[in-house]
Amino acid sequence: MKRLLPILFTVFFSYGITIDEAVKKALNDNPEIKSYRKDVEISKAQLKIDKNFYYPDIFLQFSHTWLSQTPYFNIPANPPIPPISFKQMEKSFNNFEFGFNYLIFSGGKRTYKLQIDRLDIRASYENLSEKEKELVSEVKKAYIDVLKAKSVLEIYRKQLKAVKAHYERVKGFYEEGYVSYVELLQAKVKISEVERNIKAAEESFKLAKSHLLTLMGEDPDSDITVEPIILNTENSFNLQDLKEEALKNRNILKFLRYQEKKISKLEDIEKSDFYPKVFSQGKMIYTDQVDYLDPKLNFSFTIGMKVSFQGMQPYHKVLKAKLQEKKLKLKLQDVKNKVLLQVQNAYQKMVTARENLKVSQRMLEQAQEYYRLVVEQYKNQLATTTDVLNAEAQLTSARYGKEISYYDYLQAVFELEKAVGMKLIGGD
Repeated sequence: MKRLLPILFTVFFSYGITIDEAVKKALNDNPEIKSYRKDVEISKAQLKIDKNFYYPDIFLQFSHTWLSQTPYFNIPANPPIPPISFKQMEKSFNNFEFGFNYLIFSGGKRTYKLQIDRLDIRASYENLSEKEKELVSEVKKAYIDVLKAKSVLEIYRKQLKAVKAHYERVKGFYEEGYVSYVELLQAKVKISEVERNIKAAEESFKLAKSHLLTLMGEDPDSDITVEPIILNTENSFNLQDLKEEALKNRNILKFLRYQEKKISKLEDIEKSDFYPKVFSQGKMIYTDQVDYLDPKLNFSFTIGMKVSFQGMQPYHKVLKAKLQEKKLKLKLQDVKNKVLLQVQNAYQKMVTARENLKVSQRMLEQAQEYYRLVVEQYKNQLATTTDVLNAEAQLTSARYGKEISYYDYLQAVFELEKAVGMKLIGGD
């Protein structure tokens, strides 16, 4: 029963997935991407908040005041007029105000603020897209690492099968007296060596799957089955076209362009402090503070203009905004150069990986033929166990090299896609 538990666990908790499905799941469930989506929502919420600057500020105020003594207004005697004393206000009174304040003209500050909010929304979308593409690249790399680890494990299992088959041949020859015990022992040692490699490969395979599952927002202890990737290795790309596409498609560049526009609007906001602000106020006032005051309820409407700034602060703020704009232009140019270098490096890496794959394919064909011939020679006692094991080791190395070269090429293509900012193979 204990032996059945791991098998049952694998059956019920393992599922197959393609690379596109892994990417889609990661984009939906990855916590970091979800946090960047919240940034977009926050930017939209800020726009809604700032739109309220165009609405009047409604206020309602009530107060009740108690004085320790009733204040009187006293006029001293001035013969023949006797001294006069009358109550200035009530000892306890109420005040009530209801009205609005409205900024008629803000110097353009409100308009520029809303423009900045809209730029922030677009910039947050571009930042989200850049992070999504980074995640896609990371998921694809993790997916390839799983395939690579799986292939290495299968290669070692094939090697174990071949070494065990050779061990049986050596055992048969040993029992017939054709070979010495040394050769039999040599085959046993090789089996132990391959079994050790298999255990290490199984652990690497498990760790690679855990990494992929984590990126997908899944439990890293669960199991997953990855589908193979079949890719045409004869794809041809033009480096100059890729560079031009990168300058158009990379979201980090779009993000910085929006930031540049935002700085320009911030400069306009600082300039608006030099302009007069036109405001208005309307309110209803009720007070019983003075008993003989009539009417106690009144209405007022005020319109005014205000200009205020502290020293040359607005001027220096404008200069600061100009410096920030120049700094951002330099950063944008630096990022452009880095993007172009990234495309060039990724392209060269892809070309090298493709050539390495062609070489490794030829080496595998040669190693297969060499191993076949050495095995035939051993069967006819024209080769030793050392020759067979060496030939088998070369075959395993060639298989390993071919598989690694193929997945290195896949990884290089996906890195090129990341550098360009668009999918280059397999459609949209």
